[in-house]
Parts: sequence; C-alpha cells; structure tokens
Amino acid sequence: MTKEPYLSKDGRTSGLSTRERLMDAAVECLIELGVAGTTTLAVQRKAEVSRGALLHHFPNHATLLAASVAELVKRNERAVLHSRAELRASSDKLETAVRSLAFAARQPSYLAELELWAVARTDNALKQALITAERAAKRDLDRVYASLFGDWATSEAYDDVVSLTLHLVRGLAVSENIRVSIQRRERLIAAWTSAVRMMLRQAARNKDSNQAG
Repeated sequence: MTKEPYLSKDGRTSGLSTRERLMDAAVECLIELGVAGTTTLAVQRKAEVSRGALLHHFPNHATLLAASVAELVKRNERAVLHSRAELRASSDKLETAVRSLAFAARQPSYLAELELWAVARTDNALKQALITAERAAKRDLDRVYASLFGDWATSEAYDDVVSLTLHLVRGLAVSENIRVSIQRRERLIAAWTSAVRMMLRQAARNKDSNQAG
C-alpha cells in the first residue's frame, strides 16, 4: 500500500493586497465554516478590512464566493503537485496520476469547492457566477491534468480517462465525508487504475488497427 503525504495548511499571511487578503479569508471561512457561514461580514472580519474595501472588490455575496474558486483551484493544484512529488518513487506513472488526484480530493480546499457547487443547485446567481469562474480556471485545470496524464495526451481515451477519474475522486470525496474506509479507497483506486490501463491499451490497439487498415 502506497503511503500518502499529509498536506499542511497554506500559511500566507503577510504582504498581500486587499483582494488577496479577502480571497484568503473567503477560502478559510469556506473551509472552517462552510458556505452558510461564509458571509460577507465573516470574510470582512477575517480579512480585517473595511466594509467599503470588501464591496469595492466584491459587490455581492455570489461574486465573492465565485471569485474564491480561483484560490481554491490554486490550492488544489498545489495539493496535486505535492502528492505527485511524494509519490514519484513509484515507477507507475498512471497510478501516481490517479493517486495524486485522489489525494487532492480529500483536502479541505477541494471539499469546500464541492460544497460551493452543491449549494449552487438552488442558488442560480451563485451557479452562474461559478460557471464563469470555472471557465476562467479551465486553463489552470487543464495544465494540472496534462502534468499527470501527459504521457497519454495523444490517446483517443485521454479525455474520458481524465473526466472519469475526476468523477471517481469526487465520488470518493463525497462518500468519505460520511464514512472513511482506507481499505475501500485503496481497493477502488487500484481497480480504477487497472481499468484506465485497459482503456488506454484498447485505444492504442484501435489506433494501430485503423492505421493498418
């Protein structure tokens, strides 16, 4: 069984612009208090800024929460890169890629992002703001996936492999919020890695067959 690293909390506290302080405060509130507790007043107090300063950058609650997605994506990317660096001793790049995403999906910042999307189901203003924010973050997200699965970027199965792996780790993150089973997680990650390997091999065979024909 591969031992996974523990990712410490990001400790940026000084030398930040007002907007950066607000973003850090919003993310910390989301992690500590959840969406319901991440009010504009709570963020304002945590960031230690004036009401006017907060409203200057974020005129309403939805834009504040949506803007926090960019910071959440950054933290999630750091989690992936940290995990990949720790797991680099493994010669199995595919397993490392899957495990790195699974590790990142258990971090507080990832769970906070999932909660935002869940709340947006019944909050149309937040949903539209999140859609815009996620589009803006797409380039960063694609870069993360390419760093993990880049060896298979030319495979016809690449998009499906990345998408389905994300669905798996999201599902694990949600289910483990209620009940954590390390054995079950390890079994599912191993099974999915094997399934991905078969998908990639089949795609390679199909490509060779098409070229031969």
